[in-house]
Amino acid sequence: MVDLEIPNRGWSVRVLFFMSLCFSLCHGQPSTDSSRWKVNFPALPDGKTSESTAVSVNERSAALVIVATGADATNATLKLGNHNVPVKMIGYDSVSRLGFIQASGGIAPETLNWSEAASKNENAALHAVEGGKSTTAQCAGWVKQVGGKILPFALLRVNFSQTVPTPGTPLFDNAERVVAVVFQSANSGNVGYAIPAEAVHRVKRDIFNGGLLNRGWLGIALRPESQTPKISRVLPGSPAEAAGVKQDDVLLSIGTRQIKEYADAANAFFYLIPGQSVDVKLRRGGEQLALSLTPIKP
Repeated sequence: MVDLEIPNRGWSVRVLFFMSLCFSLCHGQPSTDSSRWKVNFPALPDGKTSESTAVSVNERSAALVIVATGADATNATLKLGNHNVPVKMIGYDSVSRLGFIQASGGIAPETLNWSEAASKNENAALHAVEGGKSTTAQCAGWVKQVGGKILPFALLRVNFSQTVPTPGTPLFDNAERVVAVVFQSANSGNVGYAIPAEAVHRVKRDIFNGGLLNRGWLGIALRPESQTPKISRVLPGSPAEAAGVKQDDVLLSIGTRQIKEYADAANAFFYLIPGQSVDVKLRRGGEQLALSLTPIKP
């Protein structure tokens, strides 16, 4: 039996120089080209180095990056042209691998228009700009597990017209809104995985308000091998117990997310916010129930 709601984690420069950088950033390239903002992460012991595109999140002159497993999130360097610029890590979440940085000298990437969520159209047309070149892409559905392992939240599977862009590269819809960021290659041709905008917003909310992601907890456990999202245990003293949820109830939806299998529940639990109530629909026998639960910190 697995408690879905508590996953394992583990996951001095001259002024003139900065003035010239700021000018070039403001006037040198269109807003959809983040290719000049490359952040390098050194390897942890027995780990590996990684690189990420840094993309504006329109707050505190901060930028979003992807930190690969085995890389040191605390010692990043931003490369702008031929110059290395120190950066500060505002916060990092090891579950989503999302980090938020600020560059020294008040340098900030250009503002981008973010969507609240990725499109519900699983075949939506997207595009990315990297190195001054545009790459078209096509959504190919949601990915809930990789290699038999349930993901803590669903990723987008994306087919690219060319090589999969660098992790962190923003993906735009036809309205030039960022709907996702590249996470990694799927090691299958020009196919990659992307983190949807709603996951970025969820992590950003907590990182900017305290430095860590605070998961909302309802006190519900399910069995991953079950064919239906049937509740196998309701933990004592939990919000679920207080609301009247019972063992063997079947989850139908959490908020706006429909629950059809274990992986759907894992995805829905990722977006729960402590103290923010959520509507939960259940089936108990032949009866459908609608409850309001307020998640707490685990």
